[in-house]
Amino acid sequence: MTVSWKKTCKPVIEGGLGIRSLTLLNESSNLKLCCDLLNSQEDWAILIRSKVLRGRRVISHHIFSSIWSSIKMEFNTITSNCGWQLGDGSNINFWLDNWCGQPIASQLNIPSQLHSNLTAKVNDFIVNGQWNFPDSFIHYFPQAKFLAEQVTIPFEEAEDKLIWEPSSSGDLSFKQAYEFKYGTGQNIRWAKSLWSHDIPPTKSLLVWRIMHNKVPTDENLMLRGIQSPSICSSCKMQCESIHLFFACPFAMKLWS
Repeated sequence: MTVSWKKTCKPVIEGGLGIRSLTLLNESSNLKLCCDLLNSQEDWAILIRSKVLRGRRVISHHIFSSIWSSIKMEFNTITSNCGWQLGDGSNINFWLDNWCGQPIASQLNIPSQLHSNLTAKVNDFIVNGQWNFPDSFIHYFPQAKFLAEQVTIPFEEAEDKLIWEPSSSGDLSFKQAYEFKYGTGQNIRWAKSLWSHDIPPTKSLLVWRIMHNKVPTDENLMLRGIQSPSICSSCKMQCESIHLFFACPFAMKLWS
């Protein structure tokens, strides 16, 4: 009787063995690498961005790149969970990027068919470290001016930075990427106390299998098509099942 790999890979507090899933490790690595690709100013990142990005859109055709082929599926996840921290504004699209809450185009309900024409950068509206909007812009888009002015322009010149919003620091670590991919689970009361230095690991493992009802009792064997007469060897009253360890009068007498 085996416990499923999915349950085995859960954290100990959730009833698993704390083994990390190789699939989730790979997905987490791709998520972290995709974030680094969009943020890094190293040569490899600049080169790949020049090949795969057209503005803020990802190419739809295939290119020969082992890195991009692995991480391209994470691009939408990154853009959905990241926002821009304003630096000099040269890399941030004023209308389409998430730099002052939701993208301004979304907040103003600008139709998506017009988005291709919205190419202005944030630094187009910054002069000498202050917001500067043409009168015509203020006349037609007063709400956009109001939203932009809620963001403080840095005193010192700095590069724009893509930040991971679920993180308090804004940086995406590998641990945070794994936790994001794993999601949230339900803690189990007995799980943490099961593994103790005072209990031999073999006994802990047996109890762990019992709690998952994965011991070869007659009842479980019957569920797998093995038909045989069965009776609890302790109380002689019921079929041999998980009852043997908890509900059997003999077992209950031992526990009490």
